[in-house]
This record gives sequence, structure tokens and C-alpha cells, in this order.
Amino acid sequence: MLSDYKESEKIPDEIASALTLLAREVKAIPVHHPEAFVQQDLDAIVRLGQSILAWLMGRDSTQSMYKSFDHAHDRVVIASRWLAHSSLKGRLMTELAAILRSVNRVDVIRETDFVKMVYWLAYAATSLLLAGLVFAKSEAIVESCFFLFVIGWLLIFLLHLISDLDNPFGYSDPESAENIALDVLIASQARIERFALEHQDPQPAS
Repeated sequence: MLSDYKESEKIPDEIASALTLLAREVKAIPVHHPEAFVQQDLDAIVRLGQSILAWLMGRDSTQSMYKSFDHAHDRVVIASRWLAHSSLKGRLMTELAAILRSVNRVDVIRETDFVKMVYWLAYAATSLLLAGLVFAKSEAIVESCFFLFVIGWLLIFLLHLISDLDNPFGYSDPESAENIALDVLIASQARIERFALEHQDPQPAS
């Protein structure tokens, strides 16, 4: 579980880097081929980034996100036709593959729960311990209540923390606090949208 959490910290940066490089390499195609039209391809990459962000935050479905990826893949393949004899063509496919690996990894982490038997044992042990403290005979009522509250609060907090760490992409859950930061992905998406908006395809010859 902790290894998944540590690995998850790298995923937003990997997606951000792949999206940025993909968009910049597509935008560079007209430099090599001034007659190339890549605005629709850039727009597809922008929509892919928006869809991935919405999916990570729980505002878009997995199916919709993969549809955006398929569309962006198709547009990048079309753009790569201008690069038949260039190594840039291979780099475009490499960046797409990196994005797909990252979103697949997120999907696996989200859908895979920590060992359920461990959860059951932890909850059972907590319940038994608290029940034992409640029914334990003690003449010091105040001290007993204090220790019952402290131990109960710590155990419940620990169980909640374990459950929260199990899904580091739980942005749609208002009770989830330990989520991976998406700042780098949000910032890179804003840059991609900006330079995609600034891009102008060459005017067709009259």
C-alpha cells in the first residue's frame, strides 16, 4: 500500500511531462513541414489533458477518459504522417504510450483495495479492544473514560488513515485528505492550452 502511494506521487508529473512533450512535438511539425495542419491534433491533446484531470478529480468517468485518449491517439497518428522519415514520429508514439501506462496505473490503484482480510482483522481487533475497555471494571471512572476516548480515537484515526492511503486519488471523496498533489499537472495543462491557443495553422494557398 505504501509503495503504491509513493509510486503514485510520480504519476501526475509523468502525465504532465508526456502531455507537454506530445503537444510541443506536434506543434513543431509545421516547422519541418510548413504546409502541415495540426490545430485539430493540438486540440485533441488539450481535450485529453482536460479529460485526465477531470477523471482524476472524479468529475469524469473512466470510459469517457479512455475515449478522449483514443481520439487523441487517432489525431496524433494523422499528424505523424507528416513525419514519415523523421525520428519525431517515434517520439510521438512513445509519449502516448507513457500517458496510457500512467492512467492505467492510476486505474489499477483505484480499483485494487488493500487486503480485505487485514481490514476485517483491524476493525475486529479495534471493536474488541474498545468493548473490553467499556466493560472493564474500574473505580476511577474519569481516568477510564479518558483512556477509552484516547485509545478509541487513535485506533479509529489509524484505520481511517490506512483506508485513505489505500486510494491516493480519492479527490471525489470529501472525507479523503491524503491525496496526491496535482499542481504540476494543472500548471502544465494551462501551458498546453495557452500555446495551443496561440498556434496558427498556415493559410492554404489560394
